[in-house]
Amino acid sequence: MSTLAQAMVTGLLLGMIYAAVAVGLSLVLGILGVVNIAHSALLVLGSLLAWQFVSGWNVDPLVTVVLVVGLFVALGAGIERTVVRRLTREADLTVLLVFFGLMVIVESVAILRFSTDTYTVPLGYLSDVIHLGPVNVPVARLVGAVLTLVLMIGLHLFLTRTLTGTAMRGLAQNRDVASMLGIRVRRLSAWVFVGGVALAGFGGVVLAYSVPFSPQGHVRWLAWAFLVVIIGGLGSVWNTLLAGLVLGIAEALMGALLPFRYVYLAVYALLALALIVRREGLRGRAVRAM
Repeated sequence: MSTLAQAMVTGLLLGMIYAAVAVGLSLVLGILGVVNIAHSALLVLGSLLAWQFVSGWNVDPLVTVVLVVGLFVALGAGIERTVVRRLTREADLTVLLVFFGLMVIVESVAILRFSTDTYTVPLGYLSDVIHLGPVNVPVARLVGAVLTLVLMIGLHLFLTRTLTGTAMRGLAQNRDVASMLGIRVRRLSAWVFVGGVALAGFGGVVLAYSVPFSPQGHVRWLAWAFLVVIIGGLGSVWNTLLAGLVLGIAEALMGALLPFRYVYLAVYALLALALIVRREGLRGRAVRAM
């Protein structure tokens, strides 16, 4: 019983991390229809910057969230202005190849600066563990989960309760109609992309709170982010959160019940089953809206 309780708690915390990893990808794909495969390289770059701030410059781990997200807003604006803006009328294959190139560039720069070593952020007071009877709760993962939940609530309220959020959802539904209604499509698209990059930075910091990472290890997180997007569909922020939780709990329960070498195989089998039964995601919708 205690093993299952521990697996559930671990799965919930893992699920929040997976949601943080995927929400930026889901935002850009859901609203702009752009498959940003450089997302995972940016994500790990965020983790590496968090490590640099904490280990190199003794910055508080919680403050790194603000610093990394701020830097990624500037980085996203630079990428949008120099790369994304030129792809507006290009074919999907061209866009995909450009983002693949961007992924290679970000990974190469990260390896040149940080080498191929594996890093762990020294978390200080966040490295404690809360003992709730037989269940252990790592403080760092708990903090990451709380930050992710706050972000998800804020993002949901922004997209559903503000004029800008409503315009973004209109952009997701039909770009031409949105333009006819007076929505400044180009500017709004730029902010959506910048937001997606900033969310990649946030996800990178939350990831750094919880697991070791390396510059070349971003491919795993790209697969995991796509898993969350595929399972949850592109319906809403809550779909991304729900899909992350499902994936995290499934992985943790299988880790408790099966030998480790079968865990990922079982997770991918569940994904295939979910796609067969609910091909448009857990919520049964495949609309381009957040």
